[in-house]
Amino acid sequence: MNAFIVMYLSVFQLVSATPLSITANHTSLDGVQSENITFTFIPTVLTGGCRVSAQSTSQGFTSLFDNGLNYCNLYNLVAASGLTSEPGYMEMTNEWACLGYRQATCKD
Repeated sequence: MNAFIVMYLSVFQLVSATPLSITANHTSLDGVQSENITFTFIPTVLTGGCRVSAQSTSQGFTSLFDNGLNYCNLYNLVAASGLTSEPGYMEMTNEWACLGYRQATCKD
């Protein structure tokens, strides 16, 4: 697949997509930072919607003081899709589940 999105001084490249998952790569425009991104969709019977689990994993050295880069990769994609303003959208994370969440500079 050759789908690219350029946003937030970054390039996101779609690697694969199935009904239950999306895999992508993120690279900073200067090529210094690179991460693998995965979204996994778990259907929910009660609401007819889904629960999404996401992961962004750095491919190189990552500082604890990178302003929540991995969290921001995920948040920026979800926000750009418009999902954060949809009825029923709820984010459930914290510093224990997502290292760097507290320092993330991309949150509203």
